[in-house]
Amino acid sequence: MLYIEFNQFILGVLKTKLADKGLAEADFANVVLESPKDETHGDLSTNAAMVLAKKVGMAPRALAEMLVEEFKAYPAVDSVEIAGPGFINFRLKTSALIGQGIEAVKQGAAYGKLHAPDARKAMVEYVSINPTGPIHIGHGRNAVFGDAIANLLEKAGRTVWREYLVNDAGGQIRVLVKSLHARYLQLFGQDVNVPENGYPGEYLIDIAQMLKDRDGDKWVNMTEEETLLHELRAFAVEACLDLIKTDIKTLHIEFDRYFSEHEMHQTSRMKDVVKLLRDKGLVYEGTLPPPKGKEVADYKPVELTLFKATEFGLPEDQAIFNRAGIPTYFGQDIAYHYDKLQRGYELLVTVIGIDQAGSFTPLSKAIEALTGRKDVYHPVPYEMVKVLRDGQPVKLSKRAGNIVLLSDVLEEVGSDAFRFTMLTVKPTTSLTFDLALAVAKTMENPVFYVQYAHARLCAVERQRAELGIAPVCLDSLDPETKDISSGARAVLREVMLYPALIEQASRALEPHRLTFYAQNLASKVHSWYGAEKWLDAANVQATHHRLAVALAARSVLADVLNLCGVNAPESM
Repeated sequence: MLYIEFNQFILGVLKTKLADKGLAEADFANVVLESPKDETHGDLSTNAAMVLAKKVGMAPRALAEMLVEEFKAYPAVDSVEIAGPGFINFRLKTSALIGQGIEAVKQGAAYGKLHAPDARKAMVEYVSINPTGPIHIGHGRNAVFGDAIANLLEKAGRTVWREYLVNDAGGQIRVLVKSLHARYLQLFGQDVNVPENGYPGEYLIDIAQMLKDRDGDKWVNMTEEETLLHELRAFAVEACLDLIKTDIKTLHIEFDRYFSEHEMHQTSRMKDVVKLLRDKGLVYEGTLPPPKGKEVADYKPVELTLFKATEFGLPEDQAIFNRAGIPTYFGQDIAYHYDKLQRGYELLVTVIGIDQAGSFTPLSKAIEALTGRKDVYHPVPYEMVKVLRDGQPVKLSKRAGNIVLLSDVLEEVGSDAFRFTMLTVKPTTSLTFDLALAVAKTMENPVFYVQYAHARLCAVERQRAELGIAPVCLDSLDPETKDISSGARAVLREVMLYPALIEQASRALEPHRLTFYAQNLASKVHSWYGAEKWLDAANVQATHHRLAVALAARSVLADVLNLCGVNAPESM
């Protein structure tokens, strides 16, 4: 792949030419090869001289001048020039770009697929909301990002496992069962309220009706909380999980496993990981100071099982069990991630709400303690979503109680618009989702803009057949042709950059780069489409070169949309 091979060539030149300058591998980490914002500056540009000049004791421009002749030796390079204080700009041979476009067509979905930098298997855990009700729109954002990250990692050559952690072991399940029982009693005419801290959504009425249909009045006179929890836990969790799975399916997402935290606690995982950390000298019995930032009257320290987080630079050790001897959230997280490690996964990605950011560092230190590595755990935090229609806030769902249901949004806008829009900004940026814009058939709607570009490319191929122009034979194209306009060349440049996008986005775990790229490529396609006539029966050779470019763009657009989980329509 042209970009990746050229990038490796540049790094090779730098390491060879500067071998006597005492540079370490890390010194080359900030050297980038990218497409200039201004296309008049060339096809690619590197900051190598700017980044390395101080380290080698040279002025950036002087270092650039030393490197230029070496860079000119790359076969795909047409010209090299130094810009400003030391940027090095490259113009590639049109034949090289055409060759890469042809490869994109021939390889189809395999184009841009990489070989993973190491053999570590990846697990991506996402959604993982408490099984206490249907999914709201914010969790839908989690689902889209997690699925796109998994797709990206697979495209980058990794083996990927998709997992949903079912949080069915905590106090929220007790509250769910109490809320369900209250709804159940209401069906028998009893004047019972849902607990104040319970789940008021109307969906529990449906689940209560299912319970009544199954068991009749069996639980009407049952008041023992522990018995109700024991007997109705599985029913309540499964019913709520079915709601979640229905929404997940609507987003075209499938998990390899729904992992039950409750079932994990029936095994020895918790005991095993605590023993392992204790054997390492990282778990002890001790007390913690009172919580900071608030007065706690008559605070009495209680001896707890603690993880020595302070040995990893944290200000305070972390409790693994609470005062009642029940695992804390931190303790449960350690056990669950230890289970992941025991199953052979060494790259652990978790998409998680930014409101839980306080848990990231302690857990990462615990995983570092278990593995001896700092690059195993990768939390991907995301902000919530604000929903508007024509600029006005959307009312909350009565059915859910106090949230905007994902199912309601998907019913209105569809999966494609939702998934693409969720990926149009970084996950740590709050997102405003306008329902009216999401379904608009205008170029202001980003998903329509990209899908329309793909549909246009498909339409041109149909028009070719209608005009009686023969299909393109890729192997008979002349790579040295002059029949490539600036618009077509701009499209080919974007096609060339696709493998680089996969490499960079997968390494950074940033799938929003997919939609940025898709919109950029679509922009080039639309501009080129409006600037010249693609089909000319009187000049088949020129037409075939243009069609080859169109086929390359169509193939890449289809693939990037697929990674986003979005359809690539052939007509609109």
